[in-house]
Parts: sequence; C-alpha cells; structure tokens
Amino acid sequence: MKTKILVLSFLMMTIGQIVQAKTLIVSDVDDTIKMTDVLGKKIKVVLHGVFKEEAFAGMSELYQAMAKKDATVYYVSGSPKIIRFRVIDFLEDNKFPQAKNLILKNKTSDDTYKFKVAAIRELINKIHPDKMILIGDDTEHDSEVYDTISQENPGVVEGIYIRAVQNKALNNQNFFSAVEIAGSELLKGSLNVSDLASVTKGFVEQSHCSGISIKNRYCPADGRAFIEELKQKSTDQKAIDLFEKTQAKISSSCK
Repeated sequence: MKTKILVLSFLMMTIGQIVQAKTLIVSDVDDTIKMTDVLGKKIKVVLHGVFKEEAFAGMSELYQAMAKKDATVYYVSGSPKIIRFRVIDFLEDNKFPQAKNLILKNKTSDDTYKFKVAAIRELINKIHPDKMILIGDDTEHDSEVYDTISQENPGVVEGIYIRAVQNKALNNQNFFSAVEIAGSELLKGSLNVSDLASVTKGFVEQSHCSGISIKNRYCPADGRAFIEELKQKSTDQKAIDLFEKTQAKISSSCK
C-alpha cells in the first residue's frame, strides 16, 4: 500500500512539473518601462537615466500580472553597472517584480547588441525556459536582438513586444500601451480579464508616478489600430469596455 502511495505521489509531482511550463520574461528598461528618451540630447539622456523615476503607465501592473503566473522576470539593459543601484531603486519604487534580476553592461562603450544577445543566451542556458516573452522598444537594438534569440530558439519565444517610441515598421508586434500586451496575452490564455482590468487601471490612472508618452516622440492622437483589433477579437464585454477606455485615454493624452 505504501509503495502504491509513493508511486502515485511521484506521478502527481511529475505531471505537475510537465503541466507547469517555465516562462522567462526578458525586458529592456530605458524607454521600454522607464521614460528615459534615449533619442534626446546626450546630457538629458544621462540625467534621465540616473535620476528620472517616471515609469510608463501600466507596465508595473502588467509585469506583476505576468509574474503571478510563476514566470521569471529579468531586466537586460544597455545601462552601465555603475548605476545598478539607481535602476534597482527605480524598479522597486515603481513596484516592478523581481527587481534584483538585473543585468547591465560592464562599460557604456560595450556593443549593446552583442551584450544583450550574450546575456539572454546565458539566461536561457541557466533557466531552460519552455516559453519566453521579450519586451523592448524601437530606439536601439531590441528588435534585432529579439529576432536573433527567436531564430535560435524556434518554438520557445511566444511573444515579442516592441514599444513604438518612433513607430518604426518592424517585423515584431509594436505597442504603445501596456494594455496591448495584456490584451494579447489575454487572447492567448496567459492572462485573465481581472489582469487586464488591473493593467488598464494602471494605464488610465497613471499610477506609481507613471506617464504616457515621450515628449516629441510617437503619440497616436487617434488611438491604436491594434487595440481595435483586440476589441474585435474579444468576446468578453468587460474586456471590450477596457479596450475602449484605453483608446479614450490615448486619444485625450496625445491631443
């Protein structure tokens, strides 16, 4: 009898491990979750990188929702290690999960593309994720970095989201608001409507000293076509209402 119980317990543990897929979320920091404006004047970029604490609205709520699903979050940034404590302070103050999972360059002169590709490869070798979500922006090399990682790991990278700071035409899904990522993950079944509601509230109310657009950069005054697509694909009326609320906030902010 004891043997049968032990065998059954082992099988249940094994099944649980099979069902529970390991998810790795890799995120950039500057102009992805933090409003730094790396395309601005060099002195402003340095000052914003070190001292500015404003996060993009809704992003911390989004990361909290995704981290609740037993995902491991790592922040891989082109900022130098010398400001590590400042970046961690920013992440913790704005309630981003797993803030100490931060990988930075040794020197500002290091090639950002090579650094990020190497850092993410090391994470994959360390964690062996079953699926990955990669989040960045279109100001530097994130799209190219994530394309490389996706090609090297076919079937593992389930989502690449690139913030439309300049609104470049890219191969990957670009986004303006955290709600767009939450909506995409909702349709995949990775998040639920309550998660979407939390992200939408963070975006609309601009919580944690957060903001919407980068001044003089891309801001869609007429809303986002992708949100309309998400709304059309949704069957839950609450989700539809949340997408409409997001569009209204984008339109009013960008005007």
